[in-house]
Amino acid sequence: MTILGLAGQTALLGVAAAFTPSLFALQILVCGGDPWKRRALAVSIGGGAAFVIVGGLMFVGFAQLPTLPGGGGDVDAVLRLLGGAILVAAAVLLFRPHPGLEHRVESDIEGYVARASTWLFLGIAFALSIKDLSSFVVLAPALHDIAVADTDVIIKAVLLVELYALALSPVLAPPLARLVFGHRADAAFGKVYAFTMSHQFQLVGGMAAVIAVYLIASGLALLF
Repeated sequence: MTILGLAGQTALLGVAAAFTPSLFALQILVCGGDPWKRRALAVSIGGGAAFVIVGGLMFVGFAQLPTLPGGGGDVDAVLRLLGGAILVAAAVLLFRPHPGLEHRVESDIEGYVARASTWLFLGIAFALSIKDLSSFVVLAPALHDIAVADTDVIIKAVLLVELYALALSPVLAPPLARLVFGHRADAAFGKVYAFTMSHQFQLVGGMAAVIAVYLIASGLALLF
């Protein structure tokens, strides 16, 4: 894969990994209230730590794989097909109606914002991120391809920054919007929060379906 192709794939999978509605909704509520800066920082650190720890372990593991004839294409293909299969199953489950669960998730998030301390926000964000299997399934092929790419460490570092900046956009974008627009962002925060909570499972299910097609198609292409 060329550097340009790798950068494009990294962007696609980074955006897909950003589909973590509960974490996004939590950060929106935090940034829509006062005080917000310490809480928003705690959410960003907690969510980012989960992605960095799990993703870092995957990246180091992929980097240690022995170099195989053909550049390890079989490993990449299996990773993509397995990820695609998991995402297909996830999409089927997520597109089923979950009215009770949707309401419980929303109530939990609003309860956290009403009662949690700054330090507890860090733990809550970490927990919401670490249990987001679909995001890590999406990140795995990108991390593998970056780890085994025949390029220098600077380009790999740039690609990792690209991947994580996009994957962590749910916790980075709301504080940035609040800093730039202040309370003028509150109306938009309210609309985005309502939409996210009303369609949380459909959003992740749609992402899972689209990326499953991409991973399975690209995995089969590597094999045949």
